[in-house]
Amino acid sequence: MPLKKRTATDELKLLEARVKTAPCVPAIRKAVAEWRDANYKGATDTSRLLLNYWFKTDHKLPNGQRFTFYHAQREAIETLIYLYEVARVRRHKDLLERFSTVSEELRLLQYDEFTRYCVKMATGSGKTKVMALAIAWQYFNAVAEGRDDYAKTSLLIAPNVIVFERLRTDFANGRIFVTDPIIPPELRVFWDFEVYLRGEGERASSQGALYLTNIQQFYERSNEREGDEPEAMADILGSKPPSEKIQIEDFDKRIIARGGPVLVLNDEAHHTHDEELKWNDFVRKLHESIKGGLSAQLDFSATPRFQKGALFTWTIYDYPLKQAILDGIVKRPIKGIATDIQEARSDVASTRYQAYLTAGVERWREYREQLKPLGKKPIFFIMMNSTAEADDVGDYLRTKYPEEFGSEKLLVIHTDRAGEVSKKDLEKAREVARQVDEEISPVNAIVSVLMLREGWDVQNVTVVVGLRPYTSKANILPEQTIGRGLRLMFRSSQRGGYIERVDVIGNNAFINFVEQLEREEEMQLETFRVGKDKLEIITIMPDPSKFDKDISIPVLSPILVRKKNLTEEIAALDVSRLECSKLPRKAGDEEAKRFRYEGYDFLTLEKLVERDYTLPEIQTAQEVIAYYAKRIAQDLKLPSQFAALVPKVREFLETKAFGERISLDEPSMLKAINNNIAQFVTVREFVKALRTVIVQELEPKLMNAGRKLSETPPFPFSRVTLSARKTVFNRAPCDNEFEKRFAQFLEGAHDVAAFAKLPEQFGFSIEYTDSGGNLRYYEPDFVAVLSDGSHYLIETKGREDPDVSHKDRAARLWCENATRLTETPWAYVKVLQNEFEKLLPTRFSDLLIFA
Repeated sequence: MPLKKRTATDELKLLEARVKTAPCVPAIRKAVAEWRDANYKGATDTSRLLLNYWFKTDHKLPNGQRFTFYHAQREAIETLIYLYEVARVRRHKDLLERFSTVSEELRLLQYDEFTRYCVKMATGSGKTKVMALAIAWQYFNAVAEGRDDYAKTSLLIAPNVIVFERLRTDFANGRIFVTDPIIPPELRVFWDFEVYLRGEGERASSQGALYLTNIQQFYERSNEREGDEPEAMADILGSKPPSEKIQIEDFDKRIIARGGPVLVLNDEAHHTHDEELKWNDFVRKLHESIKGGLSAQLDFSATPRFQKGALFTWTIYDYPLKQAILDGIVKRPIKGIATDIQEARSDVASTRYQAYLTAGVERWREYREQLKPLGKKPIFFIMMNSTAEADDVGDYLRTKYPEEFGSEKLLVIHTDRAGEVSKKDLEKAREVARQVDEEISPVNAIVSVLMLREGWDVQNVTVVVGLRPYTSKANILPEQTIGRGLRLMFRSSQRGGYIERVDVIGNNAFINFVEQLEREEEMQLETFRVGKDKLEIITIMPDPSKFDKDISIPVLSPILVRKKNLTEEIAALDVSRLECSKLPRKAGDEEAKRFRYEGYDFLTLEKLVERDYTLPEIQTAQEVIAYYAKRIAQDLKLPSQFAALVPKVREFLETKAFGERISLDEPSMLKAINNNIAQFVTVREFVKALRTVIVQELEPKLMNAGRKLSETPPFPFSRVTLSARKTVFNRAPCDNEFEKRFAQFLEGAHDVAAFAKLPEQFGFSIEYTDSGGNLRYYEPDFVAVLSDGSHYLIETKGREDPDVSHKDRAARLWCENATRLTETPWAYVKVLQNEFEKLLPTRFSDLLIFA
């Protein structure tokens, strides 16, 4: 692939032909998938510990709700770690040479002095959490690994005040690092980190710090538009960041004083393609001024495109809007078909668009009634063509519908040509951005000249009416505009089987604009007939008329906890009792020929383990021992036990591993212990011996004799349901057709007095440890009470997963403890789909053959 060096006078024109994704993304995606399957080979021990904790351990928030990172968030941070740490591709030129799949000539960035990656993630897919993960990954590798190419200090830059306000909510006082499961318990001892918002002075010294500000704190916007960006793009995106510096914040000096490396993260970074931009110039000067420079610049955006629509060529991860919609992590846009509505012949906006406004109000009212049981308030959003039209429509709605949109219940927000909220509306707009989704907010409708720009994370938008002639020369516009209505309203129920939607109504120009988005994303939106197809949100809730079918489930204290201190157990470990074949002193000797470990001979095992183990360059036996102890501590997720492990590893190598006492000071023995087989066997034996004592089983206590299913809050549901007499809920929510058939069986079985599909919102789970020693939470499918008073937890399975035996054991143990503590009989039954369909049971007692 030819690469041409740019000069300072060259225009930045990369990939002028539109491609479906950035040139490097397909090859990177394949490489990262293979790396994930290889258990993150080549990552540092700290990075592997972080990845296992984030994505292979179940988490609960302080309020008891389950928490799981989106798969897109996992892929994004995995991609960052793989490229920086494993592939070590840290320059734009190297990125293109190694991963580009595009045959066209690609121009290099003029400035390529430090790592620069772009992460493209659809609006609402959780870029902020990926930023937090990236900050933690860099910090822990700098501190726990002692690496000088990772950053203890980070700078997070927002493009404007409203984005800054959103980021403040997540990062102020380090909130996101406390509320989200970002810091593993094993690494908390290393966490010495402060977060500084703009205007805050330096506090007590800390090892690490995050500085959060908006670019205007370093540069002030020029009043005049910089003329090299198309007007249509600037109308939506805003003019470029500033050209004149105004030093009103000392963050740069404080960051420089801390020293590097420093990680720079740019949020909503779709402007940063222009290398001569003052924003980029500031980042480069920061790199030049810091001892150690920047570790990386990470650009985050839902729409990182050049003027002609192509994605930035330093984009390493692409999570498109279409995929986010299919994955259910943003609302699903539903296109309103209004064949019977026509624009009136009038220059007065409220008259010309009256039919569309009426249709939008009626649809908003449907949402209001459907959402009442769920305690949610919908927001009606209207986009107009000009400030005068926005004022006119605002006055019309206030007058026509005073109870719903009168006075402060409707907000008109003016925006200037740059897409920014006008100064007179800014403070009001910032307040609305913070409070519009809360119950205390009176706002039911927002009228704006432009769709709310980046940073307006309004979750409760359910109806969007577009009434302006959109024109665009840039492919960036559709998603950037519609994206503001896509954020989920029901955060806690995204895994609960509800598909959220936002209804889009508009005149022909606006609907054509929506169809442009369909073409770009290669998807076809669902439609509804405006005024004819009525909205229905299925809400699952306890039915007071069926409280006689309520079921109480006892609350038991956790019986599994990870021990915080294993020093005594490690000290008591008898290494002479570890069972392993004698290690050979050199390849090819008699011991090597006789060697067998877990069914493998020496050569076979050597080939297997070399894919996962990479030894550092080591000069002394003590370095070998320290490295092995560190690997054992990391695999057990107990880095604080490193010091306790060192003498035991030495004892094992000196007295057990080679079948006799040996001296590690001999050069031949240093070579014998410094190889992949010796490492694999030593680490494996210690992990096997200690894993059983890491998790301690406690004596359970009865915390609550019975929490009733009728305490479950109402929740929306989009999957199959069953109307049933024997459940306390108005309908039984089922995740699939097999669960529905099983619910029908329970409803018809004469020996079943009551049953329920256990909803996630009830919050019942049983802790267990998986095959990797990770603490997980298991949620059974059903609960049933028989006519004789017996209680059953029931798991319905279409297919077995690798951890099913661990779940089964945990469920049976929970039932034994619940029976003993409550004197109410509890038992566990697993029902496999194929066995159920063969058996064709008519009574619950028929299922007991599975118990």
